[in-house]
Amino acid sequence: MIQPLRIAVADDEPDIRQYFHRLLPKLGYEVVGEAENGMELVELCRTTKPDLVITDVMMPEMTGIEAAAEISKSLTIPIIILSSHERPGSDDGTANIKCKYIVDYLRKPVSIPDLQAAITRACSAA
Repeated sequence: MIQPLRIAVADDEPDIRQYFHRLLPKLGYEVVGEAENGMELVELCRTTKPDLVITDVMMPEMTGIEAAAEISKSLTIPIIILSSHERPGSDDGTANIKCKYIVDYLRKPVSIPDLQAAITRACSAA
Protein backbone atom coordinates (compact mmCIF):
# COMPACT_ATOMS: atom_id res chain seq x y z
CA MET A 1 0.00 0.00 0.00
CA ILE A 2 1.29 3.46 -0.90
CA GLN A 3 1.76 5.79 2.05
CA PRO A 4 -0.22 9.06 1.85
CA LEU A 5 1.68 12.31 1.37
CA ARG A 6 2.55 13.71 4.81
CA ILE A 7 1.75 17.44 5.10
CA ALA A 8 2.50 20.05 7.78
CA VAL A 9 0.18 23.06 7.89
CA ALA A 10 0.91 26.49 9.39
CA ASP A 11 -1.42 29.45 9.78
CA ASP A 12 -2.06 31.82 12.66
CA GLU A 13 -5.81 31.54 12.07
CA PRO A 14 -7.29 28.47 13.80
CA ASP A 15 -10.14 28.19 11.29
CA ILE A 16 -7.69 27.93 8.39
CA ARG A 17 -5.71 25.21 10.18
CA GLN A 18 -8.95 23.34 10.93
CA TYR A 19 -10.03 23.65 7.29
CA PHE A 20 -6.84 21.97 6.08
CA HIS A 21 -6.96 19.43 8.92
CA ARG A 22 -10.42 18.33 7.72
CA LEU A 23 -9.87 18.72 3.98
CA LEU A 24 -6.45 17.14 3.36
CA PRO A 25 -7.35 13.65 4.69
CA LYS A 26 -10.47 13.68 2.49
CA LEU A 27 -8.14 14.26 -0.47
CA GLY A 28 -5.97 11.31 0.55
CA TYR A 29 -3.22 13.16 2.45
CA GLU A 30 -2.04 12.89 6.05
CA VAL A 31 -1.71 16.00 8.22
CA VAL A 32 1.34 15.34 10.41
CA GLY A 33 1.00 18.52 12.41
CA GLU A 34 -0.19 22.08 12.63
CA ALA A 35 1.63 25.24 13.66
CA GLU A 36 0.29 28.68 14.49
CA ASN A 37 3.52 30.57 13.82
CA GLY A 38 6.76 30.22 11.90
CA MET A 39 8.83 29.14 14.90
CA GLU A 40 6.44 26.27 15.59
CA LEU A 41 6.53 25.31 11.91
CA VAL A 42 10.31 25.04 11.89
CA GLU A 43 10.26 22.81 14.97
CA LEU A 44 7.36 20.75 13.57
CA CYS A 45 9.32 20.11 10.38
CA ARG A 46 12.43 19.11 12.31
CA THR A 47 10.52 16.57 14.36
CA THR A 48 8.06 15.15 11.81
CA LYS A 49 9.97 15.62 8.52
CA PRO A 50 6.84 16.06 6.37
CA ASP A 51 6.76 15.51 2.62
CA LEU A 52 5.18 18.93 2.04
CA VAL A 53 4.51 22.18 3.92
CA ILE A 54 1.55 24.48 3.40
CA THR A 55 2.08 27.79 5.21
CA ASP A 56 0.61 31.24 5.47
CA VAL A 57 2.91 34.17 4.69
CA MET A 58 2.06 36.48 7.57
CA MET A 59 2.36 34.83 10.99
CA PRO A 60 3.66 35.99 14.37
CA GLU A 61 7.18 35.35 15.65
CA MET A 62 8.46 34.28 12.20
CA THR A 63 6.78 34.66 8.82
CA GLY A 64 6.11 31.72 6.56
CA ILE A 65 8.86 32.97 4.25
CA GLU A 66 11.39 33.15 7.10
CA ALA A 67 10.30 29.70 8.29
CA ALA A 68 10.70 28.30 4.76
CA ALA A 69 14.23 29.68 4.58
CA GLU A 70 15.09 28.21 7.99
CA ILE A 71 13.57 24.82 7.14
CA SER A 72 15.46 24.67 3.85
CA LYS A 73 18.79 25.00 5.67
CA SER A 74 18.52 21.44 6.92
CA LEU A 75 15.62 19.75 5.09
CA THR A 76 14.53 19.36 1.50
CA ILE A 77 10.77 19.89 1.74
CA PRO A 78 8.66 21.56 -0.96
CA ILE A 79 6.65 24.48 0.43
CA ILE A 80 3.37 26.01 -0.72
CA ILE A 81 2.80 29.57 0.46
CA LEU A 82 -0.66 30.96 1.21
CA SER A 83 -1.40 34.65 0.94
CA SER A 84 -4.51 36.77 1.26
CA HIS A 85 -3.02 39.24 -1.21
CA GLU A 86 -3.69 39.27 -4.95
CA ARG A 87 -0.22 38.10 -5.93
CA PRO A 88 3.09 37.41 -4.17
CA GLY A 89 5.16 40.49 -3.51
CA SER A 90 2.24 42.92 -3.51
CA ASP A 91 2.68 43.99 0.09
CA ASP A 92 2.97 40.79 2.09
CA GLY A 93 6.74 40.49 2.34
CA THR A 94 7.19 38.01 -0.50
CA ALA A 95 8.83 40.33 -3.01
CA ASN A 96 12.40 39.22 -2.26
CA ILE A 97 11.92 35.50 -1.68
CA LYS A 98 15.11 33.50 -2.07
CA CYS A 99 14.03 30.04 -0.90
CA LYS A 100 14.33 27.50 -3.70
CA TYR A 101 11.95 25.08 -1.97
CA ILE A 102 8.94 27.40 -2.26
CA VAL A 103 7.20 25.78 -5.20
CA ASP A 104 3.84 27.53 -5.34
CA TYR A 105 1.66 30.37 -4.06
CA LEU A 106 -2.05 30.14 -3.41
CA ARG A 107 -4.41 33.01 -2.70
CA LYS A 108 -6.85 32.66 0.18
CA PRO A 109 -9.50 31.42 0.12
CA VAL A 110 -7.96 28.38 -1.53
CA SER A 111 -10.11 26.38 -3.92
CA ILE A 112 -9.83 22.60 -3.83
CA PRO A 113 -8.79 22.32 -7.51
CA ASP A 114 -6.08 24.97 -7.01
CA LEU A 115 -4.86 23.19 -3.86
CA GLN A 116 -4.72 19.81 -5.58
CA ALA A 117 -2.88 21.28 -8.57
CA ALA A 118 -0.35 22.98 -6.27
CA ILE A 119 0.23 19.74 -4.33
CA THR A 120 0.77 17.87 -7.60
CA ARG A 121 3.28 20.50 -8.78
CA ALA A 122 5.03 20.41 -5.40
CA CYS A 123 5.37 16.62 -5.56
CA SER A 124 6.83 16.74 -9.04
CA ALA A 125 9.28 19.47 -7.96
CA ALA A 126 10.53 17.44 -4.99
